Amino acid sequence: MLEDSPTEADGIDAPSRGGSPLRMIGIGVVSCLLFIAGLLLTEAPGEVATDVDLKPFFLVYLLVAVCRFGFPTLSAGLGAAVGEGVLDVFEGYELDDPIGFIGYVVGFTVFGWYLHRVAGDPSDGRAQVVAAVLGAFAQAFAEGVAFLAIDADAGVTAAAVSVGGNTVTHGVVLGAIPLVLLYPTVAGYVGTEANDRSTAD
Repeated sequence: MLEDSPTEADGIDAPSRGGSPLRMIGIGVVSCLLFIAGLLLTEAPGEVATDVDLKPFFLVYLLVAVCRFGFPTLSAGLGAAVGEGVLDVFEGYELDDPIGFIGYVVGFTVFGWYLHRVAGDPSDGRAQVVAAVLGAFAQAFAEGVAFLAIDADAGVTAAAVSVGGNTVTHGVVLGAIPLVLLYPTVAGYVGTEANDRSTAD
C-alpha cells in the first residue's frame, strides 16, 4: 500500500515545507520590511510602561496566516527578527537583544503552528485570537526572562508586568484585533494557500 503524500497526510503541500529558496527569501524580506515599517510608526510614542511597548505583530501574523505552515512561517519569523535587530543596531544594541531575536522566531512559529496545525483553519476568528495571544506570550516570555537576567535592578514583578503587558499590546491590541479585522481583506486580495487547501478538500 502506497503511503500518503505530504499533501494528503497532513494538508501541507511539499513546496510549503521545502519551498523554493527564492520564495522563502522573498517571504523573509517582505516580513522584515513590513515589520521595520510598522515598528517605526508604533514605537514612535515610546514605551507604554517599563519594558512594555507597541509592536505591530499583526503584520507578520497576516503574512503567516496566508501561507501554509512550514518553512514560510519560519522565514516570516526570521525576517521579523532581523527587522527588529536592524533597528536595535541603530537604537543601541543591548545584551538581551539576542534572546529577543530567538523570542521573535519562536513566537511567530508558535502562532503559525497553532493557527495551521492545531486549529487547522486560519480563517477562524477564535483561532486567530488564541494563536495571536500564544505567539505574543512566547515572545514576551523570552523578553521577560532576558529583562530579569540582564537588568540587575529588575525584579520578578517588573518582569511579570513586562510579559503581561507585552502579551496584551503585541498579542491583542496590535495582534489579534487588527488580524481578525484585516485577514478577510488580505486573504481575498492575495488568495491563500489555506483556502486552496480547503477548496481541494
